Amino acid sequence: MSEPTPGGPPRKPVRMCVRCAVVTDAPVLVSEVHQNSGPGFNVYACPECAPHFPPMPDVLDLLQGGGGQAS
Repeated sequence: MSEPTPGGPPRKPVRMCVRCAVVTDAPVLVSEVHQNSGPGFNVYACPECAPHFPPMPDVLDLLQGGGGQAS
């Protein structure tokens, strides 16, 4: 991993779109993948493809729903 040069401009985030595979410097977070073992990861899309994904659920809404788990 390279460090930015002191006094230089910060690097823009660059990610690959999960839908069209284009590298974009304006990534939009469309999903968070959680795993039982090890760290999860984020899934990004370009601004043109992002509207094709459903909105991410709010964690607090999921917790209030119960999801069939015992209280």
